[in-house]
Amino acid sequence: MAALDYFGAAAASFLNEKRVNLDKNKQFAINMIAQVVGFVVMMGISFLLTPFIVEHVGSEAYGFVGLANNFVSYAQVITVALNSMASRFITIKITENDVEGSNRYFTSVVIANIVTAVVLSVPSALIILNLNKIVNVSEAILIDVQWLWAFIFLNFLVSIISSTYSVATFVRNKLYLSSLQGIISNILRVAVLIAAFSFFVPSVWYVGLAAFVATIYVYFWNVYYTRKLTPDIKVRKRYFDVKVIKVLLSSGIWNSFTRLSSILSTGLDLLVTNLYVSSAAMGVLSVAKTVPSAILTLFGTLASVYAPQLTISYAQKDYTEMKNQLMSSIKFLGLFACIPVAALFAYGEIFYKLWVPTQNAHLLYMLTILSCIEFMFVLPLEGLWNLFTATNKVKQTSIYMFANSIVTIIIVLVALQFTNDDTLKLYIIAGTSTAFAVIRSLFFLPIYGAHCLNIKWTAFYPSILKNTVSVVVASIFSLLVRNFLPIDGWLMLIFAGILTSIFAIAFNFIVLLNREERKAVIKKVLRK
Repeated sequence: MAALDYFGAAAASFLNEKRVNLDKNKQFAINMIAQVVGFVVMMGISFLLTPFIVEHVGSEAYGFVGLANNFVSYAQVITVALNSMASRFITIKITENDVEGSNRYFTSVVIANIVTAVVLSVPSALIILNLNKIVNVSEAILIDVQWLWAFIFLNFLVSIISSTYSVATFVRNKLYLSSLQGIISNILRVAVLIAAFSFFVPSVWYVGLAAFVATIYVYFWNVYYTRKLTPDIKVRKRYFDVKVIKVLLSSGIWNSFTRLSSILSTGLDLLVTNLYVSSAAMGVLSVAKTVPSAILTLFGTLASVYAPQLTISYAQKDYTEMKNQLMSSIKFLGLFACIPVAALFAYGEIFYKLWVPTQNAHLLYMLTILSCIEFMFVLPLEGLWNLFTATNKVKQTSIYMFANSIVTIIIVLVALQFTNDDTLKLYIIAGTSTAFAVIRSLFFLPIYGAHCLNIKWTAFYPSILKNTVSVVVASIFSLLVRNFLPIDGWLMLIFAGILTSIFAIAFNFIVLLNREERKAVIKKVLRK
């Protein structure tokens, strides 16, 4: 009888574990699909709106959209110290069933964010009122650009206050809910823009207004999800704790350094171009950076799906599961990493001729290639950034990134003094930051990532090598496609992209996965 009880308990435990794993896999798949769909909708909208906006307001005015967002990223250096680690600590407290602790973290962050938003509203207003004294902007579009910046800054201040409420979907590993509202908010953004451009005189500030309306929509849904998914979480004055703020800042301050480093190495590109070249050149660079930014956002979005479970595994001290999750993310991202890079190398100039026919397609193509060379090596490793946050090991990353960015900006500013050619200046600005990004991708990221996992320092280099090989092979295939196909319109360009994607996935399926993994994938596909 005792033996039967023992085996019964063992069987129940096994089935329960099996069910948990199935639930995790199902949740992961739903989150991944939702994130991808959300990204596709967002980029599809951006893809359609960018040439529309450039055509109606001009590339110079459109450049101030990117510059305004860059100024927002400068302000985020302050806010990221508090908010970057909030999800981690709240998730760990909830996983530990510490209701009191989770409420203290949540309330403290919400109140601190409200105070921060109020304080930042003052310099924001001063910047907007004195905009023509800070950057080069034509008098003809000054008022429109000031209204644009007013809405983008207001959008930022609201997002500061609402950011903590987005934690609920992260904590419950239900990112698909956020993705769903993100999709709807992007559709709402388009509706506002179309209505504004249809019924009123075209102006660039409609872009800021549409973004603000979309953010308000997402804010209300995040509050709803917080109440529904984490009903024990309450914002109460008695939960506010200065010690909690100090804990978050002591960890998050290094993320502020990382953000500052990113700004110094790449985020100042548009501002430097505006001040040292021209506002028109800034508009060109802003358009050229759209595609590389989209690619990086896509792979960052895909990698972020692993972040909640990675943080939960760390809270449960399941380090083996953390390693498995990261290796899984590297292989998954690696399957697709070469596709956008190879497609840009082969079809980039054709794409720009079709997408923004009024602009210099060759210049845009060259600037885009310069901006995304690092993708050959780094895209599969995007998940490692989640590791540093989950394990609270962001100090070394921040110090390295800061030193890297200081050298980058010094070299750019010095190099610009030796030429009067505006095109060469653009190449220097776009290429220098990429060169240092390649160094970071090849040395610091894989080596320190392996250190944080306590595995061999060379563990990630096979993935980097395989991705580089797949980019080269897929690029050669794509060039052959371009030479044999008359790509003279969108349909042929899409068809060429599909051919590249099919070839790249098939090649990576053989190269990146071992025999057992290939069999498992085939078996799962056949079963479906």
